[in-house]
Amino acid sequence: MQPNEQELMMALRGGLRGRFRQSFHLLEAAFEVLDDRMAHCVTPDEYETMQPILRQITEQLLSLQRLGEHAADAAIAPVLHQACAPRAMDLLGQLRELAELLNEILLQESVEATVRVEAAENLGVLLTMGDDTLLNGLLANLVSNSLAAGTPVQITLSCEPGRLYYRDNGPGLPEDAAALLENGVWSDRLLEQGGLGLPLIRAYAAAMGWALTVEREAGICVCFSLPPCTLDLGSMVLESTAGTPSQRQRRRQDLWRELHPVLPQTPET
Repeated sequence: MQPNEQELMMALRGGLRGRFRQSFHLLEAAFEVLDDRMAHCVTPDEYETMQPILRQITEQLLSLQRLGEHAADAAIAPVLHQACAPRAMDLLGQLRELAELLNEILLQESVEATVRVEAAENLGVLLTMGDDTLLNGLLANLVSNSLAAGTPVQITLSCEPGRLYYRDNGPGLPEDAAALLENGVWSDRLLEQGGLGLPLIRAYAAAMGWALTVEREAGICVCFSLPPCTLDLGSMVLESTAGTPSQRQRRRQDLWRELHPVLPQTPET
């Protein structure tokens, strides 16, 4: 894909995301006005009885926002590998920062879940090719699946040369979900119920050149085979985890938005 085509594809993704967000913010503003009017036009007891419905509307609005962003990604998923330009990264460092941010969110939201990173002995860095934005989406979708199965959840990111393992202590993926994640094959059940997060995980991994397999064992266990870092190590500039405070906050917000539908419904701070 030529550079101008890459720009057009990413512009499509950004434009769709922006349109969905604009619609969401308009609906959110309208809902806040309606909520305020109701609070002043009905009795306190009547308003209290309506709270479950109001919370459900709020939850559905946020779920629609997330679905819209997934749909924007899905629009370019078939050619995401052509639009993405993986860069050299220390994956171990990236995962440690992501685990720290995820644990902050889970603690803040009072979710019984933890994310930890394990590394093989003497593995100080894990060099591979990747993209920090796609890695965000990949990990957030995996964590969302783990949390959706119920808590408490223990998630482990195990690193060894050329491999990353994502594991949790849940019930594991149904066979048709594992087949969708591994081979892109949709079952009738998933076509009816939806399963957009799984093909997005597959698309994110493929765009970075990561092959994945699902290991059939207790809990979710996805193995990513990592491409070697073939660049000149002497001149290589790694994807850094030491971003500015604003970059870290933006990364945290992206993770929170992805996880929100499976978190207790409390406002973000």
